[in-house]
Amino acid sequence: MARTRDFDRDIVLDRAMRVFWRNGYEATSIHDLVAATGISRSSMYTTFGGKEDLFLAAVDAYVHRISRERLAFLAAEGSARAAIARYFDALIDFSLGQGYRLGCLLTNSAVELAPKSREVDRKLAEVFDGVEEAFASAIRRGQAEGDIRRDEDPAALARFLVSTVQGLRVLARSRPKEGLLRDVARIALGALAPPVDHDRVRPPAAG
Repeated sequence: MARTRDFDRDIVLDRAMRVFWRNGYEATSIHDLVAATGISRSSMYTTFGGKEDLFLAAVDAYVHRISRERLAFLAAEGSARAAIARYFDALIDFSLGQGYRLGCLLTNSAVELAPKSREVDRKLAEVFDGVEEAFASAIRRGQAEGDIRRDEDPAALARFLVSTVQGLRVLARSRPKEGLLRDVARIALGALAPPVDHDRVRPPAAG
């Protein structure tokens, strides 16, 4: 008879995720993972496979528990540009609070691992594509509403925002100063605004 698993898989994944997030992949040892999760080495290999398999499962846990909540802002009712602003506000609040100096597990891993592991590269590309599509969907809605510029392709604007988010997370890890992070978000949001029609706002000629 197979032995009943005596640990909560979700709790183990959450703990492993936080070790990878704090230390990075290469600096995290199996011993670190065993100590953090409280399960045996044999149980870890039996349940999750090797270290890379556990890492990929931890990335899924990160997306489900950390990223998805912020992405929900982008689908909220109301102004699309306001929804994107709320996304950035939540991201900055997290970066200065619970996620202080951690950066983003996805961004950190892309820099460290994507060139070295085909599976990690595939997983991260899949996740970033999902974030890009969430931004693109909000942008298309905002363009239809008239509060986001219509002279740029939604996909291009979405890629710009994804790049801005990743840069912001790197900045938050190295220089976690609120003013810096708010400036990045403000300028990114300004880039979405419809162009000003100067002919319409030009004051009437004197006389």
